[in-house]
Amino acid sequence: MAKKDDRPVDAGLAALRGQDEAKAIEFWKHRFGLISAIPVDTARVGALTPQLRELVRMEDREERKRLTTARIKAFVQLPADQRERIMKTRQAAYDVDRAVLEEDQRMVDELTPNIPEAKGYPGQPTAAR
Repeated sequence: MAKKDDRPVDAGLAALRGQDEAKAIEFWKHRFGLISAIPVDTARVGALTPQLRELVRMEDREERKRLTTARIKAFVQLPADQRERIMKTRQAAYDVDRAVLEEDQRMVDELTPNIPEAKGYPGQPTAAR
């Protein structure tokens, strides 16, 4: 029987476990900035997808919620051009790994109503389906 590979899909995100919210938000803002600067659509999808996979595979649901909340808070702080590029990238990622994106979207839908910064925000991540 093959051994399960439990190494993180995204080591940077895995290192955030247990870190404070401010560090998590800064991590996501930095990552989103790097991803949005990638000039090729498919490469942006390839850069975003591992982070979403890492979140979805977390067994500690509370930690996943905490890191997803930080991601949403970081997203709403991005400049409009970066938010638009990330939303389009996330939409394209549905075609690459639909199961992961659907699971992530369920978490985003659960959390967004409880994040004051994201309430009623037209560019909130839930719009990226």
